[in-house]
Amino acid sequence: MPEITEPIFRNSDLLNKHFDPDAIKSPIVPIYATFSHKEEHSLRSKMHSHSKGQLVYIKSGTAIVRLENSTYSILPNQMIWIPSGMIHNVILRNNVDFRAIYIDQKQFPRLSKNFETFFVSVLLEEIIETICLSSFHTDWMVGTEFHLQSILIMKMQKLSSTPQWPAFPKDKRVCNYLLKFYEKGEMFPRLYELVSNTGASERTIHRLFVQSTGMSYQKWRQHARLMLAIELLSTNKSITEIAHHLEFSTTSAFISFFKSYQNITPKKYRDLFTKSVSYGYFC
Repeated sequence: MPEITEPIFRNSDLLNKHFDPDAIKSPIVPIYATFSHKEEHSLRSKMHSHSKGQLVYIKSGTAIVRLENSTYSILPNQMIWIPSGMIHNVILRNNVDFRAIYIDQKQFPRLSKNFETFFVSVLLEEIIETICLSSFHTDWMVGTEFHLQSILIMKMQKLSSTPQWPAFPKDKRVCNYLLKFYEKGEMFPRLYELVSNTGASERTIHRLFVQSTGMSYQKWRQHARLMLAIELLSTNKSITEIAHHLEFSTTSAFISFFKSYQNITPKKYRDLFTKSVSYGYFC
């Protein structure tokens, strides 16, 4: 395998050809890179999987991860965990400080076998940064490196998963219509608007959502509303502006809604969990 350089990571065809984390014998394979792009781009040219699990942390910028049946945004100050064998593709948007750690789950079997998203503490961020600056040939079983990976693995096992976007229904008419709102970061339509713009009846939409997501459209819309709120709290928009964007009648109604789900006010949530980084919507 040739020396891995940033030009390889900027070209999905070169990356597919020259970089295979599973071919590297080390139980931990770290990646540290910065990308400058004006447009959305994929690290790989197609959906793929690894025998190693993959931790992804976006220090700044925006990104999404596509799975076989769903799409998730990587919010500021979040990391994602893609377990061994899960088919996926990571897509970066604009300027991104990218960190990834591939981890052999045979050596660390207690790591989750499910897709997860987590908030990153200051300590965990420092550990990720230090590990990602290491070489592919680092011995992770001795000295400081052993302690670093031990803390990382321990933290990953104890972290509580953060809220995720609800799955989209599999029906193409409904899914494609809703994706237009998702791509623009707009509030999703009311049920009657969804009916009139897709040609599906209320009964059909209810059945599609229950089958695909386990919830009614009204509940799905509220869950999506919460996720939009979390994304918007990472921007410079005021709480009042966010409330208006999400179609709440008053700012206090938005605060009450948010607190009912998160047990914390939007302002406190912003102070605790978000950083000042550029915002992008995800599709």
